[in-house]
Amino acid sequence: MKIVIIGNGKVGSNLSSALVREGHDITVVDNEETHLRKSQNMLDVMCIEGNGATSETQLEAGVNKAGLLIAATPYDELNILCCLIGKRLGAKKTISRVRMPEYYRQMHLIREDLGLSMVINPEFATADEIMRVLVFPSAAKVEVFGKGKLELVEYRLPQFQWLDGLSFQELYKKVKTKFLICAVQREDEVFIPGGDFTLCPGDRIHVAASHKNIERFFRASGFMKNKVKTVMIVGGGSVCYYLSKQLLNMGMKVKIVEKDRQRSMKLAELLPKAIVICGDGTDQDLLVEEGVLDVDAFVALTGIDEENIIISLFAKDSTNAKVVTKINRDNYVALASELGLDCVISPKYLTTSNVVSYVRSLANAAGSEIESLYHLVGNQVEAIEFRVKDRIPGLVGIPLHAMQLKKNILICAIIRKREIVIPDGNAVIEMGDSVVIVSKEHRISSLKDILN
Repeated sequence: MKIVIIGNGKVGSNLSSALVREGHDITVVDNEETHLRKSQNMLDVMCIEGNGATSETQLEAGVNKAGLLIAATPYDELNILCCLIGKRLGAKKTISRVRMPEYYRQMHLIREDLGLSMVINPEFATADEIMRVLVFPSAAKVEVFGKGKLELVEYRLPQFQWLDGLSFQELYKKVKTKFLICAVQREDEVFIPGGDFTLCPGDRIHVAASHKNIERFFRASGFMKNKVKTVMIVGGGSVCYYLSKQLLNMGMKVKIVEKDRQRSMKLAELLPKAIVICGDGTDQDLLVEEGVLDVDAFVALTGIDEENIIISLFAKDSTNAKVVTKINRDNYVALASELGLDCVISPKYLTTSNVVSYVRSLANAAGSEIESLYHLVGNQVEAIEFRVKDRIPGLVGIPLHAMQLKKNILICAIIRKREIVIPDGNAVIEMGDSVVIVSKEHRISSLKDILN
């Protein structure tokens, strides 16, 4: 598919990189040559320097022949204008980045009139991801499928002696509830495991089950953490606003530390139930004075990755709080994990997953469609939810043990109306089901792609 991306900042460059890997024909537009240079040198993309909000520049980029236009500049109004012009010029689909809460709240009212196929808000998506982790603090990451019916939870196994050498079959007998471990990361290796796979302390496991059964798994295993009631957030940007609003609505107590005085006053006005402190969140004495030692969760949301890592390490070493760290730079994500920060959130990864999911759905063959897509283990594994629309030969109505699946693909759940089926070899996929698959080393666009 031909895709035009306007704006080659953090979000735009990450999208172009991901969509090139997906095999699409990408043209990138930006009015700053410096923003284009890196993509031009490192990616197989066409780069055009110019104002993406003019019809001349868009026509030069080939928007009139594009299957998709993505506007990802830092300016919401400009993004919406780019999409309006692109739609008028002939772009089949348009996606706009909208960040400001005031605009984002009302996009559902005017999205159809603007001709927008999708609206992306990295800050809101980040806040949503963090909120899910704080609601279930035992997890390092929580992804949801089937409109919340199924959860896929990431967890680093502690140094418990009983875990060492324990096979999955033994674990399933020990923890008598319906769940499936569908991916394991051990140091630099990633496995799509079978029943004879043995665990080691320190493994990162991804567990699929309903929320109730996930809780039962963690309780029975001794991994359960207490619920979060008090949260300290350092950094008062848009992510902080979205997150605080959700947490306050759930009855949690929120304390925000923001060093910019004007922003502090604005947050205090927008979030009257939160406690807003104007101060430097990297000052450890200030954090202690404001009660960091007593909070249930600590979230680092400043705009500087290095600061987020340092204050997160301080909170991890000094408290029993659940620590969440926002990081933008790709090479820092792995570093933070090596330093022991288990819950690292990247706005770029979240946005990319949402857009890639949508783009694959556009190119999808008949028979199934992508409902959601998540990247796991640093993009090495994908978890994808498909809706079964037609009777797919070799898949619908056939027991799982009789299917000819490709290597490193696992069907980890079937969602049938309100029922979650954690499948065994006798399970059968039916029309109308949602099927969640986990895949390593494959780019899956349709359920047909999982078959040999």
